Amino acid sequence: MPELPEVESVLQCLTTSTPSLIGRRVCSVRVLRDSVVDGNVRSVVNTLTGTVCNDVLRHGKYLFFEFQNSHSATQSWLALHLRMTGRLFLVPEQMAEDRHTRFVLLLDQGLALRFDDPRAFGRVWLVEDPREVTEKLGPDALLIQRESFLNRLHGLRRQLKQLLLDQSFVAGIGNIYADETLFRARLHPLKISSDLSNEEINRLYDALHGVIAQAVIAKGANIDGVFEAGSFPVAVYGRGGKRCLECGALVVKERFGQRGTHFCPVCQPL
Repeated sequence: MPELPEVESVLQCLTTSTPSLIGRRVCSVRVLRDSVVDGNVRSVVNTLTGTVCNDVLRHGKYLFFEFQNSHSATQSWLALHLRMTGRLFLVPEQMAEDRHTRFVLLLDQGLALRFDDPRAFGRVWLVEDPREVTEKLGPDALLIQRESFLNRLHGLRRQLKQLLLDQSFVAGIGNIYADETLFRARLHPLKISSDLSNEEINRLYDALHGVIAQAVIAKGANIDGVFEAGSFPVAVYGRGGKRCLECGALVVKERFGQRGTHFCPVCQPL
């Protein structure tokens, strides 16, 4: 599943590469699978047609596209979540669509923004303000400061793996970077947050910040060939049964809370 670094990579590709989505006018909207739209399909089509993309924002795993109507100067926001297999492409309009293409914005200059999603779990929907979504989430994992992290952790009694996956605690972390963060912090996934020493809490923050920052620079992790550009070197995720890169012990894969979890029993004792 795309997590914060992969979604940030998508944002950068859409806004800083050439061509850019910024400033492009939506000529028409094609919805190839109605279920991709959370809400009224016709409303999405009518609202976006003729608007210009002013900005793209990200919070956690969510993307928010700001569109402005050139006639009324009103703003519209399209929220998007890639879920497990969603991908976004800014491509020439004439490029053949994939059989998994679900949603397309046909743009000026012969471009198209395509949302492909083999498993069809991803969603787009209109919001009046991104805060309708983000107010339910914790701080962005890339931006959270140490003091805020320590304050949010204070008084909680949660297993660390479950806590890192909780988007209301910190937004943007999924299975990959939760496992990598705990390995780098040398903390067991089942360790209870209230049992952490001050030194362990600071290690956890440093590991989280370091892993996410490094993964953003690396454009995410290439797991199963989904994000080909991603070059983040995973240490434990997906390496169950292989030797730990630090101590040589076998990396363990277990299911905690119905989530596959990878850790080194030597480097991360409970």
